[in-house]
Amino acid sequence: MATNFIDRYVGARLRTLRQSRGMPLERLAAAMNVPAERLSDLEEGRERIAAETMRLLSRILKVEPAAFFEGFSVTAQGLVRLTDNDAQAADEEAQLTRDFALIRDEDARQLILALVSSYAAFAEIAKS
Repeated sequence: MATNFIDRYVGARLRTLRQSRGMPLERLAAAMNVPAERLSDLEEGRERIAAETMRLLSRILKVEPAAFFEGFSVTAQGLVRLTDNDAQAADEEAQLTRDFALIRDEDARQLILALVSSYAAFAEIAKS
């Protein structure tokens, strides 16, 4: 099966996620019980990542499957790549969401929400 730009993007995200965890390619390949060459093909987008493989990768890397698609958006035209600025904002949003979920203090979460909402309102006023 021929691969496309989405396969290359998802493969690149796989590499980024693996590297961000300090995991060598060979160690991830061993955890998946596949040759390092196959994992390299997945990361390069030369081979499409099957759903079951993505589930396994998600479990090993401790990410949601959606992490492989961060930087893409679903539109009426299908899956489209976000601009670099939009992709960065999406990555930051995902990081903020993950970190926010770790905050157990309800008062602290409410203060953070108020701060973010106030800043967003100020930014909108400043644009006008």
